[in-house]
Amino acid sequence: MPNIQVLNNRGTIRHISIIAILLLTCLGLLHVFFSATRGLPHFHTTKEKYQYDDHTPLQHPNPNFKAAFVTYTKTDVDSLLKLRSTIRDIQDRFNHHRGYPYIIFSNEVMTDEFKELVSSTTQNNVRFEHLDASWYGYPSSIDKSKAAKAREDMKNIIFGASDDYRFQARFMAGLIFRHPAMKDLDYYWRFEIGTKYLTPIEFDPFQYMKDNGKKLSFSFALYEYHDTIPSLFPAIDHYVKEYPAHTIHKSEPDTLWPFIMDANSNDYNNCHFWSNFQIADLSFFKGPSYQHFFNYIDQLGGIFYERWGDPVIHTMGATVLLRKSQIHYWETIGYQVADQFIHCPSDKSIYKSGICRPVSNFDNQGYSCLPRFLQ
Repeated sequence: MPNIQVLNNRGTIRHISIIAILLLTCLGLLHVFFSATRGLPHFHTTKEKYQYDDHTPLQHPNPNFKAAFVTYTKTDVDSLLKLRSTIRDIQDRFNHHRGYPYIIFSNEVMTDEFKELVSSTTQNNVRFEHLDASWYGYPSSIDKSKAAKAREDMKNIIFGASDDYRFQARFMAGLIFRHPAMKDLDYYWRFEIGTKYLTPIEFDPFQYMKDNGKKLSFSFALYEYHDTIPSLFPAIDHYVKEYPAHTIHKSEPDTLWPFIMDANSNDYNNCHFWSNFQIADLSFFKGPSYQHFFNYIDQLGGIFYERWGDPVIHTMGATVLLRKSQIHYWETIGYQVADQFIHCPSDKSIYKSGICRPVSNFDNQGYSCLPRFLQ
């Protein structure tokens, strides 16, 4: 007769084996599930179909003018994360109680999923605009072989080998102001994806620009890499001499010339305004004077034969066409690009409600051109 204790042990072992098999089966199923979903984007949901109405007219909350936030983006997951993050910052710091719309440009296909995930970060209008080759590509005047050689020669300079950088620079420097989506706007707030707004903005910068007659504004001023623009300043000098009737001369008061000129060499000192945070009166950029200037720059081909960026082109346009008093520096707005470019307002009543320290300011570093603008 079998021992009762042995039978009990056998039953226990059987139960343990069954439980072990069930656990291994569950683990196997989990492994299959996670293997299948490992490559999915961060914003994956179980929703089968996204729908976004891209034809709703933009709503303009300010009765005095029409203004919008404007940016360019790619459509990969990393760009989507950065775009959503920056819009969230803008909404939290300023726009949640203002209601200005957004216009998003891209040369890549923006799916309904992309549009819905971006638009979900704000309760305000978002307009998505796709750029074809007529807006984002080589103009017919460019010698592509010469452009290719320039990219090869500049491959060791940041963005020097990139044609995509140049397409974007050309669009943002001048073509954007001709785009139908910008036609009715009086002001734009250009923002760059991934940048951060660090402090509450309790006033309306658009209204400030209008009330004070400001045409252009900036947060950072710094030196451009001279190797990317060796022939730009001679071209600007030639432009002023060729069109003296509608340009501002170096000898006149209230100009930007001292900001960009080296007092000793009388040459360009490479200072320029960054445009990744730029609020502007679009009557300047869309006006005939700037458009004439941009056509001149565009025909020279320096965007492709060297690496002229849109910030330095904007700066040169402002130098020859605007007074210094028409340019505004946003000291009271906390702002960050990457890790090393930080501006924090000096007013404690502002920065104490934000997430920055004035001691971190890039403005205090030797690579900043801000002291030259303020002097």
